[in-house]
Amino acid sequence: MASVSVANAKSLIGNLWHSRRAVIWSAVVLAFAIRITISFVLRTYEFDPWRDHWNFGFEYARIANWLVEKGMFSLNGTTPTSDTDPIYAFLIAPFFQLFGSFSTSSAIALITFQSILCGLATWAIFALAERLYGFTEARISALLFAVYPPSIFFAVNRIGPSSLSILLLCLIFLAVLSIPEKKRLALAGLAGFLMGLLVLTSGHTLSLLLVVPLWLLLAGRGQRIRMTLASLIFIGTTTVVMLPWSVRNSMASGEPSMTKANLGYHLWIGNNPNATGFLLNTVPPHAMLDGAETSPPYYALAFSWIAENPKEFITLTLKRIKYFWYVIPERQSFKRELVHGGGFLIILALTLYGFICSGNAFRKVNLLLLFFGIFPVLFYVTHASFYRHRFHIEPFMLILVSRGLHQLWLARLNRAVTAKDAEQGIYRAPAH
Repeated sequence: MASVSVANAKSLIGNLWHSRRAVIWSAVVLAFAIRITISFVLRTYEFDPWRDHWNFGFEYARIANWLVEKGMFSLNGTTPTSDTDPIYAFLIAPFFQLFGSFSTSSAIALITFQSILCGLATWAIFALAERLYGFTEARISALLFAVYPPSIFFAVNRIGPSSLSILLLCLIFLAVLSIPEKKRLALAGLAGFLMGLLVLTSGHTLSLLLVVPLWLLLAGRGQRIRMTLASLIFIGTTTVVMLPWSVRNSMASGEPSMTKANLGYHLWIGNNPNATGFLLNTVPPHAMLDGAETSPPYYALAFSWIAENPKEFITLTLKRIKYFWYVIPERQSFKRELVHGGGFLIILALTLYGFICSGNAFRKVNLLLLFFGIFPVLFYVTHASFYRHRFHIEPFMLILVSRGLHQLWLARLNRAVTAKDAEQGIYRAPAH
């Protein structure tokens, strides 16, 4: 009886594993269920009210509160701000309107919303991995993302745009991958529209405006004119989506601006006499703090220091590269740093192996590789202070990890078959 039950269970699991719809739904439900369960077990919806509920959504929730109370996109309720990406603040505002600003009910609703976004991102990662490699890698990628600790952390421990950014990135990559294969340039417009939403959600992703056209020109052999046109449509549509907010920011800050106007400030944080590469150690000049200058010359200060200290700049840049791809100092205990760093090094190794084993998918996978190479440059020259910035890359690394794991499994099976054949004296001609 027990053997029959085991056989039935194995058959059921096998049927589920080979059913595309079942795998997608299982991964989506698993991703959502894990996050909601962890949130309620650990009570992550109970945010510390320190500094007027700063830990509850940080800048985004602070702005959302003033949107509800005064209809003003502001951090302090008196002056407009242009230093924060707008979309997530506008998404939080209706939750505050319905459930109350910084309330437990709002926190539970927002964590549920973010968990739903993770479920949708799980489906999108499945579709992207399937497009790049195939069904097996898609199943592994979706399951890996469903249980991936950083994704769980940013969904239930932080109110912020990380989960939404991953979903939008997946959709953009799916649309872009289809452009060289299909004649409809409308896909470039769709990708540009999604890109505009992404930039208004997370301005750090502006580098995709370089990544996508570069990949289209490299991948679109024999159709350079069409790929150039698609690139222009992509950039143009993104610009149209961003333009209203860019105009608003420029008027609020009094200087030309795109999604937010604090890049010069972050450049100065990473490049000043006391810069560490990961934390702000220097107080801005008193004239800036006293309001004597309406437009602090952060760019001038940063570039002046870089020009006068090129060796220190290079040293800091190398440190920032290390911090971005390994462990940021003083963020956690030494033991946790070792576990965190060691685990991520394993992911990096499997990512590299998966890329090497890409085979016929190499051309498509180059889109992700360009993203991995270009996206972090902003943090190499400013400061690498938060793991959430690297999280933009990690879910797509899992796709390459899934390829690496699949290839390792196939290699193991081949060795087992070869050993068995050797024992039986069987010779198999190599496949061509």
